[in-house]
Amino acid sequence: MADSRQPQRPQDTGAGSRFVINLVGVIGLLFGVLPIVRYLLDLSLFEFTVAPYEWLRLEGAARFLPPAMVLVVCIVVAYLLEKRLARD
Repeated sequence: MADSRQPQRPQDTGAGSRFVINLVGVIGLLFGVLPIVRYLLDLSLFEFTVAPYEWLRLEGAARFLPPAMVLVVCIVVAYLLEKRLARD
């Protein structure tokens, strides 16, 4: 009699999806939270985090918009990825 067992496929641990979720979180922290902290506290330590927004030359409260948008997008993307991972 022939062996009717199916070859076992390796289990997907979700490590790749977790890595992407963590990467999105790091981007949200680096270019969302830290620029807001830099603007609020006027810390020169976080000068590198506002470099992507310098070309906009925004002043006053308008300079908070790009980092806030990055932060919101990262939170939404991480949430959707987490939901998809839980569903699978």
